[in-house]
Formats: sequence, structure tokens, C-alpha cells
Amino acid sequence: MRINLREYAKSLGVDDFNLISIFKKLGYFEDEIFRNVVVNHPLTTLKFDYGLIKYGTDRYGMVVCIGNVNDESERRLEGICKLVGAKYGILTDLKNMVVLREDGAYLDYIPNRDTLKLELGLIDACALAISYEDFEKVDDVDFVVENSRYVYSDMDNDRVVIFLPNRRLIDWLREKGLKFEILDEEEAGEIVDKFIL
Repeated sequence: MRINLREYAKSLGVDDFNLISIFKKLGYFEDEIFRNVVVNHPLTTLKFDYGLIKYGTDRYGMVVCIGNVNDESERRLEGICKLVGAKYGILTDLKNMVVLREDGAYLDYIPNRDTLKLELGLIDACALAISYEDFEKVDDVDFVVENSRYVYSDMDNDRVVIFLPNRRLIDWLREKGLKFEILDEEEAGEIVDKFIL
């Protein structure tokens, strides 16, 4: 699935059309964006244009390669992602892009910083919010309830809030392709106040 990079940037409200601006808009900090990365892997030397969120030794949460968007380049990107432990890979010719998940599935968006850090196990989520529209796609509400502490219908903001989701639930939501937002402690606390008081 190819995505027009300029249109995607506009959908995020990014007028300054470049990858760094897009990454920053998605919450990545300057010191989490690594340029012209070279990794000396035991099997080979890997080179890619950007690595986002370095963790461990020579491991990156997301890999970005600039070049031709074709099947051969996608296979190369998938190989790089596996060797550096990346959850996602982006291939772009700076006009179009392909976003791949570690399991080879195509996405129509670039995951934001909090989502990536959560999937890498670098942060814990105290609460997730899913729009009612997306939550209607959940075919097993009991699974959601059993793998979280509490599920709250936040009608004021047209969403469902899931408190203390476990890793199993987060992985399941991701497999279902549901988009969710990680709430910070302050926002989660405000919601808790609504149903406690």
C-alpha cells in the first residue's frame, strides 16, 4: 500500500514537507531520530537513512530507508528491520512511502512515538483511548475486559478508555489494526475523577 507522502504530511498539519518534521509532529524528539545509521551486525554491515528510538546495542524501534519503492527494496527493508529489532519500517522515495509492520503487514500511517515506545516495552500505558468508531470493530469485548483493569465509556469525548491494559491486550488491539491513543497520567486521572466523584 503506497501512501502519498505530501498528502500524509498535510493530513498531520505539517507544512514544512520533510521527514524530520513529520517525525517531530508524531512526537519523536530530536535525540530519538538518528541519521545515516551504520550497524555492524555479525552477518553484515547495515546502512539506513534514519533509525527512530534506539534501544539496546544497535537496535532501533523504526527503520527508514530512502530509495526506490519496489518489491526488492521492501524485502531489503524487512531484512534490516529483523536484524535491528525494528517494529516498523518505512520505505520512501520522498514522494510515496510504504509503512511495514514487523509481521509484514502494510499500514496507512506512521506509528507515533508513544505507540512505538509502548510496543518496545519502554513505557507502560496507564490508559488507552479508542474512538467509538474503532471500538465497534472489537469482536470480543470480554477479551478487552479480562485483559485490563477497567473499561470506561467517555461519551464527552466520543471514545472508550481502557485502564491498565496488559501487553496481551495491546498486542491484540494492534493485530486487529485498531488505532489507539495513549493517555498521559494527568488525562487518565481526570477521567478517573469523573466516575469516582
